[in-house]
Amino acid sequence: MCGIAGIAFNDATRPADEPTLRRMTDIMRYRGPDSEGFYCAPGIGLGVRRLRIIGTATGDQPITNEDGSVVVICNGEIYNYVELREQLLAKGHQFRSRSDTEVIVHLYEEHPDGFWNDLRGMFALALWDAKQRRLWLVRDRLGIKPLHYAVTRDALVFGSELKTVLASGLIIPTMDQRALKEIFALGFVRAPHTMVTEVKRLQPGHWLRFEAGAIATRCYWDVSFPDCDDYDRSVSPAQWAEMLREKLTESVRLHLRSDVPLGVWLSGGIDSSAVAALMSRELRRPIHTFTLGFENPTVDEVKRNKLLDEFPEYQLIGHRMECRREHAELFPKAVWHREQPFGLGVDISRILIAELAAKRVKVVLTGEGADEILGGYPWYRAEKVLGPLAGLPVPMRRFAACALSVRWPGAARILRSPAGWNLKRFPALIGSAGDNIPRELFTFDGEELEELAMPDGFHRWHRFVQLQYLDMKWRLADSVIPHVDLPSMAYSLEARVPFLDHVLVEFAATIPPEVKMRGFREKDVLRQAMRGILPAEICRRKKFALSAPSSDLLAGSLPQIEEENNGYFNPSCIRALIAQHRQGQANHSKLLLLVRTTYLWDKLFLKRFSCIIT
Repeated sequence: MCGIAGIAFNDATRPADEPTLRRMTDIMRYRGPDSEGFYCAPGIGLGVRRLRIIGTATGDQPITNEDGSVVVICNGEIYNYVELREQLLAKGHQFRSRSDTEVIVHLYEEHPDGFWNDLRGMFALALWDAKQRRLWLVRDRLGIKPLHYAVTRDALVFGSELKTVLASGLIIPTMDQRALKEIFALGFVRAPHTMVTEVKRLQPGHWLRFEAGAIATRCYWDVSFPDCDDYDRSVSPAQWAEMLREKLTESVRLHLRSDVPLGVWLSGGIDSSAVAALMSRELRRPIHTFTLGFENPTVDEVKRNKLLDEFPEYQLIGHRMECRREHAELFPKAVWHREQPFGLGVDISRILIAELAAKRVKVVLTGEGADEILGGYPWYRAEKVLGPLAGLPVPMRRFAACALSVRWPGAARILRSPAGWNLKRFPALIGSAGDNIPRELFTFDGEELEELAMPDGFHRWHRFVQLQYLDMKWRLADSVIPHVDLPSMAYSLEARVPFLDHVLVEFAATIPPEVKMRGFREKDVLRQAMRGILPAEICRRKKFALSAPSSDLLAGSLPQIEEENNGYFNPSCIRALIAQHRQGQANHSKLLLLVRTTYLWDKLFLKRFSCIIT
């Protein structure tokens, strides 16, 4: 696990500036406190900060091939490096380390235009071919590891984080107004965009090639689902569950490859509990688990988790941290690492649990990804209701909305709308703030949100998996995964996500929708797969998110929101929202927290980095 940075110049003779590279790597020192490394040659400069996980003694980067003509820096882990190394040794390649990263340079020698296809893991890498004077940037299939870049008049600048690119001093940052509106409507910014107009993100499953000043990008992987009639329904639900258990066990086994201690983030739900149980079965030694508690008893994870009590043979050593209102003081730290405004308490929660885990281990496994690949969110049940009701006349839909308003507020909003239900209403279905944003909130108009491009054959997919695709393309890499990677790396902690092994993801895509959700029971196939491995109560339990209540954290920030004004919002609208919130007329916690963190983001990113332009 590392933080990477680099600059490639259009002018092949221009020398790389190591002080600039050092400034870029120093700003993300927490991503790799164990070592640093640089490669500088005419036209190219690479920098890296390393967190030693695999090949700890000999795997410092940059890493080269035998003659030094191929150079790589990589953030992440290649879990199948053992098998790849054996194959490459058999072909005559020579290795200098036991590092997983070294297999990349030799794979490139074998398959220069597709070496990424053999990699199984999470990675964001930069590979320089000195002979061809060609730079490759590649991001893993699911977007587990981040990679940002900017194209200036005379160079390509890239790095693991937004702040890495800005620290180069080669970009004058301006806020992307459309991105800010996306944050308020969706809760996140969709790649390739970021909050800074001049900086983009390489999308999941994409590569970027820089050669002689020209840039090309391509998608090399995307999740795909069978057409409605093409699922293998000769396989019974029990057989699907057995195959899922085998695939998940294999993924967990690969994710345990490490030269340093591992632990697990454990909530009260089935996803992280499944990972913890399978992890314990594989390691057969005590495992540290890390859990959040809350002042609000309705969201206390520790009280919900029976794995520690009912299955002592798993040898789980539990550690707990309680999230309190005073942790709102962590807003600046959370914004600094999240690199965008936010409206939910999950960003504070993850900062706290990462700090707790980093005191004992360098790697944690988590349960993220199960809801996306198996359809575990509440809106999958809501959509099942929306389908039959969508064709009703508006008055009847509004009557139905009253019955749904408490359990599925997003679905109720859609039914009340004259436009009804279609996939464009996905943000409303997932409960984003979009439908509740006052028109007069912003001081600018901005552009309309871009529609997501659908793949060929999308219209032939079952509506259930259409929602899965939207989750994977919209929310997973741009919202869910950053809540794992960015807070954990803030404390030099590597977070691994076994449910997002691409082999497991591709298998899960073949499971029929009615097996994933039986009736209104989401992730039923996982619940069946874990029977006898997890307590029955956990297998039956509904989804429970690891997040601090936004309203609790916001309580002390209302005066600051009233006082500050950075020109993005209309003060009169902000005052009205605060008044309604205080008087109990409406719960504007999400909106007001977004406003508060937008103020912080402006100070931490635009004002700070505008002062270091070189």
